[in-house]
Amino acid sequence: MSYASPYLLSLGLSKPFMAVVFLAGPLSGLIVQPLIGVLTDHSKSRFGRRRPLIVISAVLCCAATLLFGYARSVATLFTSSGSSSNNSLTIWLAILSIYCIDFSINAVQALDRALLVDTLPTSEQPSGNAWAARMLATGSVLGFFIGELDLPRWLPFLGRVQLEVLVVLASLLFISTHILTSLCVKERILVATDSGSKGLKKEIRNIWDTLTRLPRVIRQICYIQFFAWIAWFPVLFYTSVYIGELHKQVSPPPGDGSSATALEEEATRLGARALFYSALVSLTTNIIMPLFIAHAKETATSSLLQAKNTWLERVRVHLATLWAFSHFLFVLCMAGTFVVSSVGSATFIMSVTGFCWAITQWAPFSLLAEAILSHSTTDEETTSIYLEDTRSNRRSTMGGDEHGADETQPLVDSDIGELMSSRTASPEQEEDCHYPRIMMNNEARVSQTDQMPDDASLLHRPKKNVNGLSSQAGAILGIHNMFIVIPQFLVTGLSAIIFAIFDPQKSVLHGHHPGNALPVNGTITTSGDVTAQLLDRDDDPSVTARPNSIAIIFRLGGVSATVAFVLCWRLARELKRT
Repeated sequence: MSYASPYLLSLGLSKPFMAVVFLAGPLSGLIVQPLIGVLTDHSKSRFGRRRPLIVISAVLCCAATLLFGYARSVATLFTSSGSSSNNSLTIWLAILSIYCIDFSINAVQALDRALLVDTLPTSEQPSGNAWAARMLATGSVLGFFIGELDLPRWLPFLGRVQLEVLVVLASLLFISTHILTSLCVKERILVATDSGSKGLKKEIRNIWDTLTRLPRVIRQICYIQFFAWIAWFPVLFYTSVYIGELHKQVSPPPGDGSSATALEEEATRLGARALFYSALVSLTTNIIMPLFIAHAKETATSSLLQAKNTWLERVRVHLATLWAFSHFLFVLCMAGTFVVSSVGSATFIMSVTGFCWAITQWAPFSLLAEAILSHSTTDEETTSIYLEDTRSNRRSTMGGDEHGADETQPLVDSDIGELMSSRTASPEQEEDCHYPRIMMNNEARVSQTDQMPDDASLLHRPKKNVNGLSSQAGAILGIHNMFIVIPQFLVTGLSAIIFAIFDPQKSVLHGHHPGNALPVNGTITTSGDVTAQLLDRDDDPSVTARPNSIAIIFRLGGVSATVAFVLCWRLARELKRT
């Protein structure tokens, strides 16, 4: 996405229309994730609830990514190269691909997170989400190195320019990892529900009902995320611009065009370097900090075992406490913008925020997953969906049933119709039945429903949804993402107002999506060049006397982070008591 702005600008797209293009990100997060979560929660595919749409969305995302990189080549197939119609078609293909990328990647992200909740028990949620954060941090660090390489030189058979090679590599990595995940994961499978078919209106109503009935802990996490991301979006959008402008303020005014270009390139390089340091700190934090997290059982019994604990066990803290500390540290970093005047000190501050970013990518998702899995539904919340735990071969007993609800063996026949007819057989016949092998996963087994024919097997069915909120994990994660996305609209509007007051010549447009900045190389325009293209700098040296508008936005973000810290500290105290 770092290449989106310079590429479209080079094609002649206007800046006002660029703002419409950039709405794809927040709109897709606001719309797609909740809807895709609800749809997959009720999916009855024999391949699982999440995996079919993960594969489909991944394929669509790769196709859109390739279209973005080869938009000019595709347009040339239908129009004459160099003509105005060719330019127009290239622009529209690039815009279409950006929207498809954003919408499909949001679907994949939502389902990846839901799959973590579905397949891991509560005790392993912190570890699983920590690994997810490590993968994100690793990708960020590797992105800098890939951006610095001359890819057409090393891989000329993949494309003639940097962007073409990059989209091929990204697509291959993306689709291969998700296909591997889909083949190897052990997923729970829904056979049927009594809710019948659902239309879009019903799905939206379902999302609203889930939103209004969120348990207290989940609702608190969403509120914290709302204020935290008001603080985070300015840092993710404007860090490289902020450090670049500090460098320009202490540098002598350029005397000619070549000097101005050199100054812009140096400012971009320094901004990218700060983001690189932040990514390194984030990766290191994600590797080390999970060792210092106390599990719930350890927290409850710490007073009894304190004498026997090692030094590592004594310094362990609750995950919510660590999350609150990261907000406090972020507030200090934003307060530091009052005294920062050099590139070095600003780089240090933004590097420290890498610690906070690592916790942000890990703690809330882990706490949310634990809250979903540990919450037991009431009778009013009960639905007709029953999902067996297919991650274990242990027998489970429910309602005093000595036979258990999971005493059948793997099926040879995977036909769902035969499966349902076999579920209505006598208990003796049930013990000879088999579950289907799902996507080369012999341990994945189908779920049951709580609405079965009136026969002897009815005694062996649970009377309500014993899975609690886990059957609604997709919808809840989608709602959680809404509280992350909405602040982006607020930050964009607030930034526009502040820029209009303190820096009228600055554009509110940002050159990259969060965390995706790449350093400049000698041949291809990257996110740093976006900054140069989207900022209409005034050559008047008096510009340095103006208040730093980006620093003002950072400080307002610090105020929002303070609210997030207070709410998170209260949540940590509440979780420690339970």
